[in-house]
Amino acid sequence: MADSLTLFTSIGLSEQKAKETLKNESLSSMLKEAINLAQRVLDAKSVDKAIGTLLYSMTSRLKYPQHLAFLTEQIALCRIFTELQLSAALDFVKNHPQEPIQ
Repeated sequence: MADSLTLFTSIGLSEQKAKETLKNESLSSMLKEAINLAQRVLDAKSVDKAIGTLLYSMTSRLKYPQHLAFLTEQIALCRIFTELQLSAALDFVKNHPQEPIQ
């Protein structure tokens, strides 16, 4: 749990928010996966706060986990870099849950 807490605070979450996130197994699992994917995309050990904030926002609102990898990549590569863009992307995948996105 301490490792997850450290991981979550490293992306810009407050300690309190990180602890709350850990209480939600589904959210914390998805957020860990998103952080790990972003680190691989960026070939980095850490994710900056701007990307981390968007990853948290995405994972807390994502209804269809099959789109996690695609959206994480778009965030990590700064193709999605505002909350407005993220909201539009989440609306799109919500309205097109079965369609593959490339």
